[in-house]
Amino acid sequence: GLQVSDTLEQNLIEAQRLADGGVKELLIIGQDTTSYGWDLNPKSSLHELLDVLNNVKGIEWMRLHYVHPAHLHREVIKRYSYLDKLIPYIDMPTQHGSDKVLKDMRRGLDSSGIKKRIELLRKANQDMSIRTTVIVGFPGETEKEFNELCDFVEEIEFDRLGVFQYSEEEGTHGALSFKDDVPKKIKQERYDQIMLLQQKINLKKNLQRVGNKERILIDVVNQQGWSLGRSYRDAPEVDNYVKI
Repeated sequence: GLQVSDTLEQNLIEAQRLADGGVKELLIIGQDTTSYGWDLNPKSSLHELLDVLNNVKGIEWMRLHYVHPAHLHREVIKRYSYLDKLIPYIDMPTQHGSDKVLKDMRRGLDSSGIKKRIELLRKANQDMSIRTTVIVGFPGETEKEFNELCDFVEEIEFDRLGVFQYSEEEGTHGALSFKDDVPKKIKQERYDQIMLLQQKINLKKNLQRVGNKERILIDVVNQQGWSLGRSYRDAPEVDNYVKI
């Protein structure tokens, strides 16, 4: 069904309740967080929500997920330069790097449009960590389109990247308009290739961090003398962790 936005006040009450219970990090998540508030009367927006949540006592980090690149407002990007609790992390599913595939997916932006958004984010905060997800094996994805995706990933150097193999989902635009014509074997090969490419990027970025001091949020304290935590670059369950 359609998204239904909680009001600013409802979100503020929920955030304060969590903070009062000892929560230090808010994960802001929706099917598409960038369309937050469009359905409210009067209308609201994601940047207004961020402004409100930034004042919650006890919360130290706010982490933004599932940002649609085509809906990412400049006012949200601006907040990364001055809201003290909005950590420089964004989960922005780009889905692909080929203009043809992006058009077939009805994503609303071509690859240059996505790159422009990423450039603005990195200008707003030089420590910006960008997580994305891409899909391999979308109907009609030839070797040419896949190579364009590889070039896209290599050029942008995402900080975190997940890959999905396309599968038909009943009722979706992809299932209704296209035939699932990429063989499973090819999908798996392309999946492996992108993951290998991202591993090299991850290693390069991790090596650049050696010798730095960083603030770590501790999630688990173990009786055997070790703890697990995360840097601002890492969301729980999906990203990396730091073992202390």
